[in-house]
Amino acid sequence: MKLFLKFLLVAVLAASSAVAYNPLDGVKAQKQEAAKYVKKYVTAQQLSKWIKNKKNFQVVDVREKSEMLAGQIDYAKTIDLPRGVLYAGVKKGKLKPNKTYVIVCRTGHRAFLAAAILNKFYNFKNVYVLKGGIKAWIKNGGIIKNSMKLGPVKIQLKK
Repeated sequence: MKLFLKFLLVAVLAASSAVAYNPLDGVKAQKQEAAKYVKKYVTAQQLSKWIKNKKNFQVVDVREKSEMLAGQIDYAKTIDLPRGVLYAGVKKGKLKPNKTYVIVCRTGHRAFLAAAILNKFYNFKNVYVLKGGIKAWIKNGGIIKNSMKLGPVKIQLKK
């Protein structure tokens, strides 16, 4: 019996090593699924024009609170809803399916996933993702404000 269990254990280990686990497979699948539901994007330049022309929309920052401390887009109609509580925000009525939103995160990935959820499960129709996130906003000369109340600042990213 012990010999059989050892043999079985070796067989299971050999089989599991033949199929290597790749944690990025889950991320790829998530992105493929989300791509079915996200069709609207806005660039940093377009968003700047929207703000300047007073287009009717709200920015939804889905970064964690600690990330927001570094700075946010200087726009009065910004809602702070980290991705983990975004859906509770919908349920509480902070976001409405008939309004226009630009979802923002650090690089655009979380915003992309958040927009897909809003579109797929809550039937939002006017959800845009900021391409490249806050990093693209800053890189393109966008003005940010920070939580230290220093007022609007312009930051240049250097390589």
